[in-house]
Amino acid sequence: MSNPIKLCLLWHQHQPYYRAGNEFLMPWAWLHATKDYLEMAEHFERHPAMHATINLVPSLLKQLEEYISPPPSPGGGRGVVDPVIALMSKPANKLTASEKEQMLDNFYYAHRERLIERSPRYKELFEAAQGPNREKRFALPDYRDLAVHYSLAWTGEIARGREPFRSLIERDRDFSEEDKQTLARAQMENVRRIVPLHQELAKRGQIELATSPFYHPILPLLIDTDTAREAMLDVELPKNRFRAPPEVENQIEQAQKYFAEKVGSNLNGMWPSEGSLSTEALSLIRKKGFEWTASDESVLANSLAGTTIPAGEKQIRPEHARFFPWRFDTASGEITIFFRDHGLSDDIGFRYQDWNAEDACNHFLHNVLHIRSELISAYGEEILEIACISVILDGENCWEYYPNNGLEFLDKFYSMLTTTPEILPVTFSEMLASAKRENLPLLPSFVAGSWINANFSIWIGHPEDNAAWDALFATYMAVEKKRAKAEQLNGADRAEAFARIAEARAELMVAEGSDWCWWYGDEHFSAQKDVFDELYRMHLREVYRALDLPVPEDLSIPIAGRFSENAQPAKYGAMQPVSSGALVK
Repeated sequence: MSNPIKLCLLWHQHQPYYRAGNEFLMPWAWLHATKDYLEMAEHFERHPAMHATINLVPSLLKQLEEYISPPPSPGGGRGVVDPVIALMSKPANKLTASEKEQMLDNFYYAHRERLIERSPRYKELFEAAQGPNREKRFALPDYRDLAVHYSLAWTGEIARGREPFRSLIERDRDFSEEDKQTLARAQMENVRRIVPLHQELAKRGQIELATSPFYHPILPLLIDTDTAREAMLDVELPKNRFRAPPEVENQIEQAQKYFAEKVGSNLNGMWPSEGSLSTEALSLIRKKGFEWTASDESVLANSLAGTTIPAGEKQIRPEHARFFPWRFDTASGEITIFFRDHGLSDDIGFRYQDWNAEDACNHFLHNVLHIRSELISAYGEEILEIACISVILDGENCWEYYPNNGLEFLDKFYSMLTTTPEILPVTFSEMLASAKRENLPLLPSFVAGSWINANFSIWIGHPEDNAAWDALFATYMAVEKKRAKAEQLNGADRAEAFARIAEARAELMVAEGSDWCWWYGDEHFSAQKDVFDELYRMHLREVYRALDLPVPEDLSIPIAGRFSENAQPAKYGAMQPVSSGALVK
């Protein structure tokens, strides 16, 4: 039989850290947990021959842990709570007028066609909530039904076929308070299963687990914001040059420590936040013991600049470069980099959602087999020993746009990949174990970039982004100055000072995450942009409070919209419904 082409599939599972004090300000970690994180693992149970890599970001895992076993609050109260999720279970006859308003604001935040209109009753409730005086059209039974349907809408398709979900879906209306409690317990049980199921799949060798820096920072920019100029020569940078390699090391070390404690799986690879890499970032990743990492083919193209590179006795053409793992020499040793096929990955993430599942899978199959044939034609069949196709994308965000949460597509997709002799799905570590390392091509240099446009324009360059970086710079410098002073102390004073600094650094780590600047600027829209803005500035304010320093007045002023001609102060408050689908991160 002819050699197969190896396919390395990676699902990236991430949510920013939504906690503020003892509350989650947004429910997306929970909602994607009940709809996607368990289900994506369950698909591998249904297809035991399928091998792939799942990247779990610690900022997500930490939130799941806090949902299922919330730490107690300092005053001995309820611990961490999610007000939106709590409303799903609260008896309708105890809801305040404000809470009813919150439900009508928040409980339609779902894709209208795929998640709302699939239920006649949920569609009816959605239509009743439009226009003025909506509260007059809702009685207590309507609020009960709304709570159940919002939870059911964010339930994975595989779970929807089990009890108690199936019976509730079939009934569709007239739910009781007992039904709400039964549903809440079942959802909690599903969330509790997420990490154990991933552990079991990894133990079987069916999936490889990877991770990212703890709070998902853009590593090259955290190391040095001037790195942005490698791919954006004319970028307008922040006033202050931010350079903090130790922060990168801390983000990586804390991710490794948390993963070891909570998941217990060996980590060979890291998906860097947003596929963002630079020469310095690669060195730090390798320094922490990772053997492989990954980015986008566009970053590889910039790094190669059209050159032909030897791989063993072969000369790799630029148009085929993305079909190989690349060795790269860093100051910390050699690391292997995989580069995602942008087209194949985006087909799954964006293109196939409106296709018939069989047509979509056949289209994907045709493209993969065409790549295999092209490689064999150009280099001979022996090239398949070191060639692979990397498909990397978010593992949760696209499925609400697919019919039935992508169930039919993923079933056919995994069946196709595991029954086509010319394709072998493998993990990234399995790929490296099967190839002779010395035959892999060696990348002579690396141009920094991300998996979006091969640059960092999403996170730096816009006045809002730059203002956020300058605020981070000032906060980081405040921590460093306190640290320098603490070094001069002794005894109890020194211990207390460093305890405060540790508390401040914990907040600083959250603020270093990529998701805050994702929403600054003009590139992306979210009805919760003001909430993201508030969360970012809140974490910076908490750094100053932990250090017992005055909080800069600027951190009380929204960054979002600050530079618009007709800018208005952002209203920080409840999530708003959108009829065309949730634009969430």
